[in-house]
Amino acid sequence: MEQSLRNQYLETLGIVSWLPCRQLPGARPTPDWVWEYCWPEADDSASSANSAQAAPILNPADRALAAKQARAELSASFSAEAVKPVEPSKPMTAVPPPKAPIVATVKPELPVVEPVTAANRMTVSAAEPAVDGVADDVVASSVQTPQRPFKLAFMLYQDCLVIDSLPPVSAAARTSLNSGQADAHHQILLDKILRSLGLSGGSASEYHTLPWPMFASKSLDQGAEQARLTVQHKLKKSLQKAPVATVLLLGEAAAQMVLEREEPLEQLRGMLFSLRSSVKTLASASLTEMMMLPGCKRDVWSDLQPLLTHLQTQQGRDE
Repeated sequence: MEQSLRNQYLETLGIVSWLPCRQLPGARPTPDWVWEYCWPEADDSASSANSAQAAPILNPADRALAAKQARAELSASFSAEAVKPVEPSKPMTAVPPPKAPIVATVKPELPVVEPVTAANRMTVSAAEPAVDGVADDVVASSVQTPQRPFKLAFMLYQDCLVIDSLPPVSAAARTSLNSGQADAHHQILLDKILRSLGLSGGSASEYHTLPWPMFASKSLDQGAEQARLTVQHKLKKSLQKAPVATVLLLGEAAAQMVLEREEPLEQLRGMLFSLRSSVKTLASASLTEMMMLPGCKRDVWSDLQPLLTHLQTQQGRDE
């Protein structure tokens, strides 16, 4: 793979590349491309575009004009991706999701019947029948459904809450990614999507990440049920702080955790759901997938049509 493109992929995934400055004694010879590699200069256009779009648009006329311009830019990016050549020698293959760990079950042996004493009064025997559901509760509480690692980014805007699925990273790399703001390229893309829907866009007023598992300890309950409760608690707090009417779910982890569904993303995307009586939500691909896979933004725009129709209908009623 061409090294500059490889560095861009690693940077998108949150992996920092390090290159040697000199040949170390006793080390293997460094490839020639390392000495010839030139780091790309800072992209001033991205920062300037991000700063130019930092302020949300409040005027309805300006918002309609911004939506029209954002749709035109998205359509132009669709055309550019359609004609983008793909290397035939290196086809892109889908990476299967990590399998859930297999919990080994051991068939319990029948215990020796002993008289009930103060020492063994609280012990529930597997051979004894359940009394008032005590045995069932003990067994149910001891079994934890495993949860695949995920990481969600909660981005709060003036009239929308966006929950994006980020690539899960190791604990050592979390410090560099939890900088309190989204990636500049992802922010520019998300701003165009929101404004094309007629929303205010701009920069997120608040940006928080929720990684799972949250702790390195294996003794804590960090199974699927605790993950669901944690995400629902964070969602409730976000909606209480800013009672928005639209929640945009990007990526499979965000869709499954917020909607409390087990179906894959392909069965949840493009459908309008109701989180509350006045809060509508829709799921689609993550920002990382949009940036990395050609043609993904076209599918996302198709998924957003039910939400766009709903927002236009609401805007017509308000007028």
